[in-house]
Amino acid sequence: MSVVTNIPAHHAALNKAKIQLMARPDSAFFTTLCFSLKHVWDEEIPTACTDGREIRFSPKFFMSLTVEEQVFLLLHESMHVAYLHMARLGDRDHRRWNHAADYVINQQLVDRGFKMPKQGLLDPQYANKSTEEVYDLLPVNLSKDCWDDLKAGPPADDEQLTQDVQDILIRASIQSKMANDKPGTIPGDIQVYLDKLLDPKLPWNRILQKYLNGFCKNDYSFKKPNRRFFPEYHLPSLYGEKLMDLTIAVDISGSVSDHDFKVFVSEVHSIFRMMKPEKITLLQFDTKLQHIDEIRSIQELLKLKFTGRGGTLIEPVMEHVRAKRPQLLLVFSDGEFTLPTDKPKNTEVLWVIHNNTKFKPSFGKVIHYHI
Repeated sequence: MSVVTNIPAHHAALNKAKIQLMARPDSAFFTTLCFSLKHVWDEEIPTACTDGREIRFSPKFFMSLTVEEQVFLLLHESMHVAYLHMARLGDRDHRRWNHAADYVINQQLVDRGFKMPKQGLLDPQYANKSTEEVYDLLPVNLSKDCWDDLKAGPPADDEQLTQDVQDILIRASIQSKMANDKPGTIPGDIQVYLDKLLDPKLPWNRILQKYLNGFCKNDYSFKKPNRRFFPEYHLPSLYGEKLMDLTIAVDISGSVSDHDFKVFVSEVHSIFRMMKPEKITLLQFDTKLQHIDEIRSIQELLKLKFTGRGGTLIEPVMEHVRAKRPQLLLVFSDGEFTLPTDKPKNTEVLWVIHNNTKFKPSFGKVIHYHI
């Protein structure tokens, strides 16, 4: 296979900007967000724009910026997607809404130390305000130009676009946690949106599905470098992966009723059907790990025998996870056990807890539900 080494200057500049972004500390959220979108060159536009699915760049405009300003532009357009600015436009004036959105995004990026191009809109009076609030404060007749970078897609596509962006945001937040980014890295109002997205007032199985989507959608990885730009630039490539390394711990203690247990098993069945993981490591636990099974199909799941019905200790599960380090641990339980204090390294933990709103662990995401 031949390797392309002579790439256009604007392609090389974009790659360099991506590398600069990845090199910044606490950047996993922004990097995942940015790299989850398609990047396209377009000589017909004056600056850059996004329709919520892809970012289009003018080669001439991009090359007029410094590397730091190019990084800012990447994030600026990505943040329009994160905020669902196109889906939130409604019947508002498009240009005024674009101005309001730019004021919000630019202030946040400048506050985080990114260098804004001189063409950007910035006014401290709009700090800590939502796009809707800034829109209402802006004059009807705007005098200053801004990047006209919000492009409308098909109206009927809004619902699917929202779902796709939600998946990206959840994945980005997961990657930020796994990279141990410092608290506050994710913009506050986006974090509020994520919290609402995973709010237990929603049907718990929908919440679970959204969370798991963050582990199995298309993503970027350095494990498979982009050969198009290798060896000059060691950039990640986009790949689609199934849920690769999932461990599910099912509470089979005496405090879990037969009905509760059937719900657990049914949800494991649903995970196989919807997420199509290569395998699931299934742990049955009460005061110890009663069984450890690797299952690769629904048929294998249905053949399993579940035993137990003793007390409940979570520590044997944690010891197993600390040794094996799966990507995700999913615990189905009523939470009637002594809470662990040490989070397993390199493993995200999702607690699916029924009928126990007092369950508040020191780590992991909790989904409460009632049956």
